[in-house]
Amino acid sequence: MKKVKIIFLIIVFALSYLNSNAHKRAKYNIVIDTDGKLEDFRTISLFTASLDFNINCITSVDGAFSPKATANNLKNLLKIYHHEGILVGEGFEKKSKKKQDINSLNFLYEVLGKTEENLPNAVDILGKSIENERKRTIVIALGPLTNISEMLQKYPNNIIKTEMILWYCDYENLSKDFNYTENKIAYEEILKMQVPIKFISASDKVYTQDFLSFLEEISSKHSKIFKQLTECQSVNKVEIGKEFTALYLLYPNIFEETKVGEFAINLKLQKDAEPQILISSILNSDKPQSSVVFNEIPTEGYMVMKDIAKHSKELISRHGYNEFKITALCSEIHSHIGIYNILGAKVGLRILEYLHAGLDEIKLVSYAGHQPPVSCFNDGLQVGTGSTIGYGTISVDTTKQIYPAVLVSYNNRKILFKIKPEFIEMAANDISELVQKHGLESEMYWNVLRQISIEKYWLNVSRYELVEIEEIE
Repeated sequence: MKKVKIIFLIIVFALSYLNSNAHKRAKYNIVIDTDGKLEDFRTISLFTASLDFNINCITSVDGAFSPKATANNLKNLLKIYHHEGILVGEGFEKKSKKKQDINSLNFLYEVLGKTEENLPNAVDILGKSIENERKRTIVIALGPLTNISEMLQKYPNNIIKTEMILWYCDYENLSKDFNYTENKIAYEEILKMQVPIKFISASDKVYTQDFLSFLEEISSKHSKIFKQLTECQSVNKVEIGKEFTALYLLYPNIFEETKVGEFAINLKLQKDAEPQILISSILNSDKPQSSVVFNEIPTEGYMVMKDIAKHSKELISRHGYNEFKITALCSEIHSHIGIYNILGAKVGLRILEYLHAGLDEIKLVSYAGHQPPVSCFNDGLQVGTGSTIGYGTISVDTTKQIYPAVLVSYNNRKILFKIKPEFIEMAANDISELVQKHGLESEMYWNVLRQISIEKYWLNVSRYELVEIEEIE
């Protein structure tokens, strides 16, 4: 057993390393429509754990549970993963023939928290998300096609902008499949629109107890939630089903494709495929990410400056390897460690997490000006987001009040990330005190600034507590 576990972990972490990349250019633009089952939340955990997806929205459809309950559960799940910027839409209640599993719903409330917020209309959220995306979008359909059919009828230009619908539905037993029988008309309408559709369904693969124990070796939030959502089911063997939608896009070679219509393809998992290993790899979302030149940057030992090495383990433990890497690289480019470049790096990483967006997907306008020390914030933003002057995806607006804030443009949305006043006041006081005590040109000023920047701002300021975030209508 122990030997098997070691081999499994070696494969998992090897796959994780090979598939990782800092500031990835996402392979796919997707939207997700779900009816809120436990396996849907496992599947969404897979999509959010991977940097291969720009997730422009997630919407709820009437099916397993009420759309309102599902939408609120989605909102709470995304908050746990720090992806609050992903748009969530609520479908209409259509009196589904579902048999609600109250135990499952109560378990979701226990894990995610219970809220009853009114959320925007799912059809419009889907429509605008596809309409505003400059590239084509893949629609992940985990429930009935109700929302998707209505959206394509209301936004007909999105027909050509939809690359395909990847639908969890058993084509070989279509007349008995819940997602089909709940709204047959929606399926027929989509066929008439000639939108490419791929069917995907469960196989004989199940989660094993060994797999669940392997997840304990992975420290990510995604792995923890995924494990909870699997263990709670009161059966000995939990079927792998909707999770195949994520696996197909990431590992298409493990599926066989059969054309079943002019615009329809049925997907089947190959018998020798091992989906549990691949799922474990995806869930290892806190893994070190490779970069363009270096496989990894050093975090300890003689290659790291002593004052950094002293705190490196705690820095990584508190904020993750990726923040450590981004802040370290930013400091090298910036030629010194300072308060504002550290804050900029933290904000940059927070922007990408908030939106679940990849490289080149966002544009920034900084209000930090061109005058140090506040303008050092701009260098952190560039490294933190990968939006650079060279790419033409960042600019500095000096016509407004100079302040460490940045306006993010993404899919026709405007979002302001603004460092909270208490941190600005703290930084101003620390810098003013250093200047008065040591003088701006003294060696002592820079030495003490470095120490404060590392121990007070890098180590003790969480990027999740650092900014006020405002969606600009």
